[in-house]
Amino acid sequence: MLKSGIYGKYRGTEYEITLDMGKNVMIITEEKVKIDSTFEDLYNSGVYSKIVNPSELIDCVSIILYGMIQEEKVQILKEKENEYQVATGSLLIGNDLNLPRVDRDTWLGWVPKSKVKLIEEKTAINPEDL
Repeated sequence: MLKSGIYGKYRGTEYEITLDMGKNVMIITEEKVKIDSTFEDLYNSGVYSKIVNPSELIDCVSIILYGMIQEEKVQILKEKENEYQVATGSLLIGNDLNLPRVDRDTWLGWVPKSKVKLIEEKTAINPEDL
């Protein structure tokens, strides 16, 4: 599973972290095994959330995921069994990788996983600064 965004541990379990419109810190998950009765599925979408105090979170990191193909940096958008969907805003990179142009400044396509080196940049963050 591709992981990108802000993550941290709440009571020993890792969750994705986000802010709501009121700037409240929320933990979210789609995994029912990680929730209890204090979580809500606000939009009946299978995504469960809970507002938490930032001081209750530990080991928080910001994860940025990208890929390298033929020494060119690309965005990783989705994953299939044997492929990644990649995108770039660079004409040169898009042409070099034979990606279809889907918009004025966007080249997008599916590439075999064997041709992509995933790079995950992790940066520790203070949950109080969210």
